[in-house]
Amino acid sequence: MRTPSAPLQVHEVSSPSTLPWGSKWAALLLLSGCVTGPSYPLPEPLPEVLDWTADQAQAGNFLGLDVRENDSGSLEDLFFAPGVKVTRVEGNSPAEKAGFQVGDVLLELGGHEVNDPGALETLVNQSPVGEDVTLRVSRGDSVFDVKVQFASTEGTGPETERVWRSDPSRTRAGWLTVGSGVRLVTADPRGPAAKAGMEVGTVVTALDGEPVYSARSLIRRVQALPAGTRVRLETLDSEGDGGEVRMTLLSAPNRVLNFHLPFLVDYTSSPDGDFVSLELLDVWLIWLFNYERIGLERRWSILRFIRFSSGIGELGQ
Repeated sequence: MRTPSAPLQVHEVSSPSTLPWGSKWAALLLLSGCVTGPSYPLPEPLPEVLDWTADQAQAGNFLGLDVRENDSGSLEDLFFAPGVKVTRVEGNSPAEKAGFQVGDVLLELGGHEVNDPGALETLVNQSPVGEDVTLRVSRGDSVFDVKVQFASTEGTGPETERVWRSDPSRTRAGWLTVGSGVRLVTADPRGPAAKAGMEVGTVVTALDGEPVYSARSLIRRVQALPAGTRVRLETLDSEGDGGEVRMTLLSAPNRVLNFHLPFLVDYTSSPDGDFVSLELLDVWLIWLFNYERIGLERRWSILRFIRFSSGIGELGQ
């Protein structure tokens, strides 16, 4: 028999003193055999993709840096430090002319913190071309303020594909970094975004009053919040009109996973509801009624010997 994999909660409830003596013990007996858990396990956040390449096929500003998140570099002790780490400096670029080297850590751009590659891309494209912009850079044990003038790509450079980022554990939606914020490009019809009334194409500009610069930063911020948290999103619709959306992050409701009364009732269910088993009046080798569902297949048994089933079964060896 399959056992649930999600965390279980055993609920014990004391009866009010006003109940009759017999009712108290009956209620305690019933509740002591009841186990609940999430109706489906929340999926783990997707692993971070640390490599990033600027999309120079579209018109925008050009710095000439390839960067990744400033992580510890160890899976056994993984943590993220402030800034983004430089992995490549393009020749004859504004970054090379300013003296950037591989291994430098870019902390701020124009007074804004830079903690992921998507945020850097957005801030670079929002900065003026041909004017000095201050970048705060860490090298070794020293921190420098470096003046850089961005160049314009003017649509030149190798064409690369921009892919939206998926958040399966809090918003159940796909997000794409755009110039004005983060655009909703796809959403689970039963997920938090749809329930909040957000339409595909809506651009999120701020989360709980803090600006959103990239899809990566939005996803990391909502994943840091507890499941079921209600957040406030500042948005722009397809016409460019501003608005506000209240969204409740994904939280799996509880369902009964196991209920057992000796010889009377034995009920078991998987967290995702794919497996269900119910037995009534089970006396050792014989029972009055048994029902079992595995996926689309359903089986019934009366007095153990009368059996029938329906649905799609699986071949076994």
